[in-house]
Amino acid sequence: PAKSPRRVMVVGGGPAGMRAAAVAAERGHEVTLFEAGTALGGQVALAQLLPGRAEFGGVTQNLSREAKAAGVTVELGVNVTRELVDQTRPDVVILATGAVPYAPQIEGAEDGHVVSAWQVLQGEANVGSRVAIADWRCDWIGLGLAERLARNGCHVRLMVNGVTAGQTIPQYARDKWLGDLHRLGVEVIPYARLYGVDEDTAYFQHTLSGEPIVLEGIDTIVTSLGHQPVTTLADDLGDWDGEIHMIGDCLSPRTVEEAVLEGLRIGSKI
Repeated sequence: PAKSPRRVMVVGGGPAGMRAAAVAAERGHEVTLFEAGTALGGQVALAQLLPGRAEFGGVTQNLSREAKAAGVTVELGVNVTRELVDQTRPDVVILATGAVPYAPQIEGAEDGHVVSAWQVLQGEANVGSRVAIADWRCDWIGLGLAERLARNGCHVRLMVNGVTAGQTIPQYARDKWLGDLHRLGVEVIPYARLYGVDEDTAYFQHTLSGEPIVLEGIDTIVTSLGHQPVTTLADDLGDWDGEIHMIGDCLSPRTVEEAVLEGLRIGSKI
């Protein structure tokens, strides 16, 4: 138990924020969790939309249940600003504001049809029949997008900036998934870095030889190029005189395991 209970504001209802809120409240702090969206979960809500990943939603169910059992007050649909922090006057602010897709400048993007992985998963993109996926992360996302689009009837080329698709996930899951993609007719092309696009062509560069890889007849480019932290509130609180902690993807975009661990650590520390 905390020696001196304090008022704690947690900003962001993803895995990191939920875990931090639950642990802090269980230790006796007065905790309010603010989430800008209409539901808790953060990127878990997107991850569970990938083929074969529906059970991933259990992360949100478990952590939200823990927070509720610990007595956390949850405020949904609230975009926390510096003004709200000043009005609320918490003793501690824990920032778990997450990340958004990294969107670098891509030469010719204004002429081609370039959409993000998030847009595809959320049904916000009209994807054509011939697709190239630019996969920088080499993780679940590229594999899942390729399977989903192939099962929807698209001809898919999965262009990975690494040794193979899924190289950052456990071997047995990766190999099983690669076998599924082969049966679905997905072309997996390694060592490919997105360089540029035009109306119907995608230009990649081989990351080892430097030679061009040109894909013609492409309707849509789907980007999975990693994420960048959301630090707007952290920047606005730069001169705030209270105690601030950053955890999860807003500190550095990584996996749900690291987010939950950081939530546990900070909830135990304050």
